[in-house]
Amino acid sequence: MRVRKTEQDSYMLTDALVRVNRFLLTGKERALLLDTGYGEKSMMRKVGALTQLPLVVVNSHLHPDHSDGNHLFETVYVGEADMPARGMPSNGLARAVADHFRKNTAVPNAIVDKVLKYGLINTGTEKYLPMPDAYDLGGRTIETLPCPGHTPGSTLLLDPSRRSVYAGDAINPGFWAFTNAELSLKEYATLWRELAARLRGYEKIWISHHRGALPIDRIGAFADALEAAAPDKSKPLNFVGGLPETVHIFKYDAKKHGAICVFAYPSQMR
Repeated sequence: MRVRKTEQDSYMLTDALVRVNRFLLTGKERALLLDTGYGEKSMMRKVGALTQLPLVVVNSHLHPDHSDGNHLFETVYVGEADMPARGMPSNGLARAVADHFRKNTAVPNAIVDKVLKYGLINTGTEKYLPMPDAYDLGGRTIETLPCPGHTPGSTLLLDPSRRSVYAGDAINPGFWAFTNAELSLKEYATLWRELAARLRGYEKIWISHHRGALPIDRIGAFADALEAAAPDKSKPLNFVGGLPETVHIFKYDAKKHGAICVFAYPSQMR
């Protein structure tokens, strides 16, 4: 696992396998760990080497590459709509894809089962609590802002003192919309345009699957991509089966910001 200091009292921890980022933010009295990945032992060693402060553990959203390490902690905060007690629809999606590969492809079941383990959300003895409006770390306050889209409970964390936003998978050069079938891309674009006004004065967005921070003006390009997506302008991904609809990929040239890809069901693009 690689550790990178991103700014004052802020660290990015990136695993070598799926390259998902976790973020450690420290104050004078507490530290906040955003996402727990797959719970590698190396993560715990790295966190322990960076801080001995009491940890507040938060999930940007409840997907396994962000939450499978939750069992290492007593309490985890998550967006209320992603609370395990409300059900975990992404588990059904993962099982449906696995069943498709078992029944319709030559991929050995042993491989399908192994991959499926990484696609399922597993909860243990940890206690889940809904996120508060803010976390006081002692001389550093981290605010929370709901951003329902990639999952219903996806949440942004805001660090006003560093002018940084932590977005998980809520905004991405390759955004997965199909993980939340109820999502309308045009409505999500409207949400992000409203968020842009709320985030005026912030400078960068740290995300989970990208080493560098996105500039804050990436929000406008992302919203443009969501609004432009349409079934007749996208291409089907026929190698993924077992889902309610065929996932389509829409590629948008954001010019200044490069390509933005949206993976969604056609019904989400209308």
